Amino acid sequence: MGTTMGKNGGHFLDALPSQATLHVVMLGLDSAGKTTALYRLKFDQYLNTVPTIGFNCEKIQGTAGRAKGIHFLIWDVGGQEKLRPLWRSYTRCTDGILFVVDSVDVERMEEAKMELLRMAKCPDNQVLYI
Repeated sequence: MGTTMGKNGGHFLDALPSQATLHVVMLGLDSAGKTTALYRLKFDQYLNTVPTIGFNCEKIQGTAGRAKGIHFLIWDVGGQEKLRPLWRSYTRCTDGILFVVDSVDVERMEEAKMELLRMAKCPDNQVLYI
């Protein structure tokens, strides 16, 4: 199942409730920048990070645009190959999935593509193509 939104379909943030906390899981290969992105959103600065063994979880409030006032509970899940089979347990009952790709790491682009396709085929996940 997939939903496409774009120029004619509106913006996906228009459909989000303003009073609820949305649960989002952030996935991607190891060293893709998930934790860096999470803490950049949380603290508005770049922090030194270490490889994530397990997960990081932060509650972030949108501060600008259509996301203003919306609370996001973001789960940053480790991307090491041994942890990837656990991704499905983190994606159940979530409101969204962010898949982070390191665009500079062209040697692993195919691996990232395969993992994204594996997650998109999971029957519990609805895919939103933007």
